[in-house]
Amino acid sequence: MDKKVVHNRAKGSPLLGLIFIVVVLSVFSGPALKSALFAEEPQPDSRRANVIIPNIDDDDGDGLPDADAEVLSGTLEDDLLRIVLTPPSALPNDAMLRVEVEKPWTSVSRVLLRDPSNDVFRPLKGPAGVGRDEAARKGITIGVETSDFADEGRPPALDLKIRFETKDGRLFSEETVRCTVAPFMMSCGLDPVADVHVVRTKLTERFVADLEPLVRATGAGLRAFSDPAVPEHDIWIQDATEIGYAADGEHVMSVALHGNRGRKLDDLLAKALLGKDGGVVRKGGDRGRTAEWIDWFGNLEVSPPVRVGDREYPNGRIYAGTQGVRAMHPDVIRFLEAQGVQAPVLWLDTSWLVIGHVDEMVSWVPSRVGNSYRMLVPSPRLAIEILAKAEKNAPGGILNRGTKRDEDAPGENERPVAEALNDQTLRSVQEFAQKKIDGVRRALTEGLGIAEADIIEIPVLFNESSDRFAGRCDAWTPNMVNSLLVDDTFIVPDPHGPLVDGKDVLLEAVKDRLEPIGCKVVAVDNFYPYHRWGGEVHCGTNATRKPPRPPA
Repeated sequence: MDKKVVHNRAKGSPLLGLIFIVVVLSVFSGPALKSALFAEEPQPDSRRANVIIPNIDDDDGDGLPDADAEVLSGTLEDDLLRIVLTPPSALPNDAMLRVEVEKPWTSVSRVLLRDPSNDVFRPLKGPAGVGRDEAARKGITIGVETSDFADEGRPPALDLKIRFETKDGRLFSEETVRCTVAPFMMSCGLDPVADVHVVRTKLTERFVADLEPLVRATGAGLRAFSDPAVPEHDIWIQDATEIGYAADGEHVMSVALHGNRGRKLDDLLAKALLGKDGGVVRKGGDRGRTAEWIDWFGNLEVSPPVRVGDREYPNGRIYAGTQGVRAMHPDVIRFLEAQGVQAPVLWLDTSWLVIGHVDEMVSWVPSRVGNSYRMLVPSPRLAIEILAKAEKNAPGGILNRGTKRDEDAPGENERPVAEALNDQTLRSVQEFAQKKIDGVRRALTEGLGIAEADIIEIPVLFNESSDRFAGRCDAWTPNMVNSLLVDDTFIVPDPHGPLVDGKDVLLEAVKDRLEPIGCKVVAVDNFYPYHRWGGEVHCGTNATRKPPRPPA
């Protein structure tokens, strides 16, 4: 009898040595679905065999992950790896089917049996009776499901043991099917945007209103999140979840990595992101004040595809910040490295920053000239150069122009450019910050293989903090590195720089560097409350992005 394996989700080599027919199916296929899920059409050689996306979304809309459901609809459910078994003709008519997931996946996986009478899947608990003649005509459909990703001690390979037994337990035939659990992938800031997320409170109403038309002009959606249970000051949606994805080469699930800040926004946002083709996974937990800010997800990013020496990172490389012995939650790091696709993590020194997030120091924009992207880093050195020239050409300029409030101390925000340039303490802070940034820049060029020609400096002035953060810095002028990229539009915080001929010299400097390579720069005022509270546009937004191609 001929042996046959058919893969609707992915083309691959046939499973050899079968003594019964196995057909691996997917419920969905077709170009309409694929083009909706990927920014580019998947190519046939990119589709994968026997890949399982963890069933952690909510296809049936009951508010719970589908992996928690006792019964799954065959019509709604699209995350089961479906396998059709046709038993050999010599099988006794009262035979039994036993299917087991082998360790270490046993505790987070299950096998379900399809009931053809109403097209539902129920857990297969122990052996199930097989009607030989009926099975020979229509086959037996099982679904394989996991409720988690690979992790430390649990590699992506999942083995499924399929056995046909006689009624008294004697083995008739057995085969092991090797499957792979799709990895959790972090999205790069260059990936196309489906939706931008922002927290709406009384304090952010103006920002949200100004942001919305800028986002919608790109074709992306804006989802403003609000809930009475979220404190007015918790506007840091970037830190509350890391939105990535999982894919099998054809189907994509958006996956939110739950935040570890111990704040209400983390829980409520995760709940809001759970839905059809939208899952949630959690690793770690709140470590309290000893891990203040360091575990927040503005401190976790991934580069575009890079090559470092002989090593390729086709899905980018993850990077995160450290402050001495403080680093991103070890459970999160172990989880990300266990995926085996964007690791090892590149560690960057953020100990000199008050908040200490990598999104304060690095961002990416697309380029239509030369390499397909550029890396942006802050530069106090460039800021001083631009401001000195501006003061010469148009004396009397103001830094943080138009931001002064009655409660501000003298020079706290607004300050004459000339006064700032002559402040030796402020100048020494810029030298300190520049030295630290240069060290990070070297680490990035070495760890990501970025050429100097592909690095663009962005003008930013820093201030030294006081009190318990003495010796650490935060941005004094709005940090335009910490911005939101929506396709080829770079939404930056309005720098409120001095004007020369009616134009903001800091904003113009960024436009002059980015617009010639095809990146549109638009500004939005985020001085209150974001900048004043230690963040910028990127910190106050998040994005659900689409993979630009089937993941490698």
